[in-house]
Amino acid sequence: MSNGLPQKPEGELPDSTFSYGPCPRCTRSSNFTLKGTAPLTFDLSGSYIVGNGGTEIPYDEQVAILQCQGCNQNVIVIEEKYVGGRRQRDGGNAGTIQWRGIHWWPMPGMQPGDPDVPAPVAEAIAEGTRCLAARSPRAAAAMFRAALGEVVTDRGSDDARGKRTLAAQLAQMATDGALDSTLADWASHIRAIGNAGAHPNELDPVSLAEAQDLARLTDALIDYLYVYPARVRRAREDRSG
Repeated sequence: MSNGLPQKPEGELPDSTFSYGPCPRCTRSSNFTLKGTAPLTFDLSGSYIVGNGGTEIPYDEQVAILQCQGCNQNVIVIEEKYVGGRRQRDGGNAGTIQWRGIHWWPMPGMQPGDPDVPAPVAEAIAEGTRCLAARSPRAAAAMFRAALGEVVTDRGSDDARGKRTLAAQLAQMATDGALDSTLADWASHIRAIGNAGAHPNELDPVSLAEAQDLARLTDALIDYLYVYPARVRRAREDRSG
């Protein structure tokens, strides 16, 4: 929050107030053009007079259409009305009006993953990304943890895969040299927060901000393990060919 107004967290999807961020279609960071809006949820308790002499029923949810300036495709956003930094339905009634996204179509994670990432890993990450878009941080954290389990299956030694817990498996991968110390720390953090998502009655709840941080951390880990090595390999093959 700044000056009482909700601010856009880094990496969060675009809406009509903050028309920039990752595109759910092409996945690139982009700017967006607002193509139009329409009311969605009305307050049927009354109406008010607008400037042209007509009447309009108040509403606190709307549909916005945003066009990605990268892929030139449209994204639909369901948005809630904030007034003075507070949701209108929670009592916000004075101050600057903002419209903040709560659901997007297409949902992030519906597009095909990077072909250099094994399908089970990519599918777990994609499902976690969809959970984030649905504002389900516990489910998202659990899926990012599941992606780590798939990494162990794909990259871990027999000793690592034979360990009984994910923590022990990751520790063995670090011992084997399959994960350097920084990557091992990242993986351990994802595992710990993922455990909170998988066992909410035993550990602290997972906030949306924590789940968003896990998404960025997981993406960086996967890029380091799979995407960048594949790009280097192809570049070497191109030079040698």
